[in-house]
Amino acid sequence: MKYFIALCFLCLLSCTNKQKEARNSTEESIPMDLRPSVEKHPVMKFDQPVVYLGKITEGDSISYTFHFKNEGNMPLKILTVNASCGCTTPKWSKELVQPGKKGFIKVSFDSKGKEGKVQKTVTAYANTMPSDNMVAFKVEIERRKK
Repeated sequence: MKYFIALCFLCLLSCTNKQKEARNSTEESIPMDLRPSVEKHPVMKFDQPVVYLGKITEGDSISYTFHFKNEGNMPLKILTVNASCGCTTPKWSKELVQPGKKGFIKVSFDSKGKEGKVQKTVTAYANTMPSDNMVAFKVEIERRKK
């Protein structure tokens, strides 16, 4: 029992906050001409930051595209996008999104091994203030009939 508790404690110590690490490294990788300031910065405004995608059967995949507009006064650059788990794969606008223009984040979700009501988040790290911009989707996964 003592070994189990010690092992659990070591596991907790070895865990790191991957999103916090991604945020810090992202902020450092922003080119100087795209670094935001109080006066000049992009704003990532999503049409729908949280969506319900309905019901699907376990094992099926589903995709959704989040659209956003740059409501700021300088070009917006998405540096990276992280999903809350490996079952969700993001793709995003790679080019600069000029002020007043639109961009996207497309997510594909694989429900293999999942069941019930699920919510997944996707975080886009960009040259915004703050750098993390989160969207989420909800889906209900029904058990596959045998």
